[in-house]
Amino acid sequence: MILLCLAGEQPIPNLLPARYHNPAQTFIAHTSLEASKKSARRLAGLMGNTRLFSVGDGYHISRILEALYREMGEPEDEVVVNVTGGTKPMMLAAFELARQRRYPVVYYQTEGPRGRDQKSTLYRYRFDEQRELHLEEGYPRELPALITLDDYLKAHLDGYHYNTKETDGKPLEDAVAKALKPHVDEIKQSVVPDGVKDQVEIDLLVRCGNHVGVFEIKTGGTGSDKHAIDQLTTMAAREYLGTYAARFMVTQASMEERYKALATALRVRVIELKEYYPGKPLSQKDQNRLFQTVSEILPTHQEPKR
Repeated sequence: MILLCLAGEQPIPNLLPARYHNPAQTFIAHTSLEASKKSARRLAGLMGNTRLFSVGDGYHISRILEALYREMGEPEDEVVVNVTGGTKPMMLAAFELARQRRYPVVYYQTEGPRGRDQKSTLYRYRFDEQRELHLEEGYPRELPALITLDDYLKAHLDGYHYNTKETDGKPLEDAVAKALKPHVDEIKQSVVPDGVKDQVEIDLLVRCGNHVGVFEIKTGGTGSDKHAIDQLTTMAAREYLGTYAARFMVTQASMEERYKALATALRVRVIELKEYYPGKPLSQKDQNRLFQTVSEILPTHQEPKR
């Protein structure tokens, strides 16, 4: 099987269907823009046997279709077209290619419920002899966990390393990680994207299935609220960790109401751990507050993992 993907700014809607279908070869179409090229290269690094090619201008449908025909040729294997990524004109051109050749089409759902009901949902359609589109039997289908945090980071970043220095906030970060660990699939701490001279650090990352949460953790202090929000929205921006990462700010001190409003506007969930004492585990009340808030956004394990 050959999978055709359209590289856009967000790589996960391409990576998950590719991992699920496990094709013999993946064709990755990108535009002439550097962001699209970079996304395609990162995806290629996470997939086996890939072929990258440019469609040029990502907004000229007829030229994109010509490029798809030229690059795909007349393959003997079944071709499946993922129309989730790329620009909307790229999606239209890829859909037309699929319609004309009656290739199956897949779409990874990027919208839907959050929290405990959040799922990775894939739709797959097939054209009949009259080229009418039908949802294939057994779809939509929930995808199992197909990525690790390492995959997620490498899909969005050119590389990363860990900050091994001890900081004043490290005990609180460790306490939060310890409280969350039984309820998530994976955790990473103190992650620094390569090439930013340690100006951006991700205090905590968690993965629940195919979904990721990013945490900024601070002990508080005058004037730190706005800085912490800026730090979080920078590292969880489209350019770093993509649009699908949930954002959390954990603070030991109470946050000013004006900054809570700002956090809400920026899709940041604030968690105040008012009973935390440096060097101690979180109190049961703080653990409950932390878990309840995270569970409203990510599909956590309600019962601790065994």
